[in-house]
Amino acid sequence: MSTRMINAVFPSPPARRPVLLMTLGSFTLGTDAFLVSGVLPEVGDDLGVSVGTAGLLITVFAAVYAVAGPLLAVGTGSLDRRRVLMYSLVGFVLANLLAAAATDYTVMMVARVLAALSAAMYMPSASSSAATIVAPAERGRALTAILGGLTLASALGVPLGTVIANFVNWRAAFVFVAALSLVALVGLARALPAVPSAGVASLAARARAAVLPGVPSILLGSLMTYAAMFGLYAYLAWFVDKTAGIDGGALTWVYLVYGVCGVVSNFAAGWLIDHFPPQRIAVLSTTLLVGVMGLLAVLARYGGDNATTVVCLFALTVLWSLIGWTVNPAQQKRLVNAGGEHTQVVLSLSGSAVYAGQALGSLAGGLVLGHGAFALGLTGLGLQVLTLAVMGFSLRGGRGRKAAAGAPAQAAPASEPSKS
Repeated sequence: MSTRMINAVFPSPPARRPVLLMTLGSFTLGTDAFLVSGVLPEVGDDLGVSVGTAGLLITVFAAVYAVAGPLLAVGTGSLDRRRVLMYSLVGFVLANLLAAAATDYTVMMVARVLAALSAAMYMPSASSSAATIVAPAERGRALTAILGGLTLASALGVPLGTVIANFVNWRAAFVFVAALSLVALVGLARALPAVPSAGVASLAARARAAVLPGVPSILLGSLMTYAAMFGLYAYLAWFVDKTAGIDGGALTWVYLVYGVCGVVSNFAAGWLIDHFPPQRIAVLSTTLLVGVMGLLAVLARYGGDNATTVVCLFALTVLWSLIGWTVNPAQQKRLVNAGGEHTQVVLSLSGSAVYAGQALGSLAGGLVLGHGAFALGLTGLGLQVLTLAVMGFSLRGGRGRKAAAGAPAQAAPASEPSKS
């Protein structure tokens, strides 16, 4: 990365190094969260459980994150942010080493719960620390870098993890994640100064923010968006094997294509939601995804182990990722508009909604695996249709509120960001 690119992405010294290390931490957490999907069949075989049962590792991780995130944020709200980051990274290192050494399914499940708790502690603290240690004019850049680590993980971290799993075994992939976490831990222990807590919104304040006009339906839309995505993505390795005979090293290319297109889509989404109403982007993308999911279901029903099916599968993966990753940025912009002075709190609620959706989708997908790839494709399609219905309801509700008010709704101005 050139000096010009570093200056554009990361804040100026002396905050640059700790922000870079916190970005490495978020990259590591993102890699871990998505990695299990790529090695799910191998994990199931090694631990003596079905792929559907192994998929509960994804479901439980996401569910624990969704529930524990707000509780841990409140419980650790008075602690120094540096200390919370250290605790979370130590837990994450131990969780991934435990996963690598797991001798049975129960131990592996304990490892995933510990990883989820650690990740739920890390992300809010990293965002808060990054915003605190940089100059006010660089806060947006710092927060973008931290969240960019998650996006980059889907493009590079997961394919790299599947390569390691293919050349060594799935356990080595978790050792790799633990090693990256240890680098972030040691680096932050040396580079990050004490970061006093600026306070955190109470559970009551979060509950009040969750029922602001427009917020519940937007959060439900985000939940369903990720339910529809993870209904298929959680079992993508199994799906592409059953549909087109893609496994081993070729599987890495599926995840790489999906991840790279996701990064491109995220950049494009930023431009789109700045030039078009975000609700229009969310509904249009969701509508297009219904078609993509339908074609994936058709491919699962009529495809086979041949070149035509492989080409179609890669083409649909490109479309799925390019379209799908525009939805969440649009939903985030909608929450900003609806949240007003409570923007930071409603955005933190979005994280719980996203992970709750991942838990719901992976659970639904796991329940139908025994009926074949076509059933999994239909499940993804059904969840996508429900998502579109929720998006449409949300859009109509927003129009109704504007009509009742007699003027376009605008976000309330905020002199300071709310506590999250």
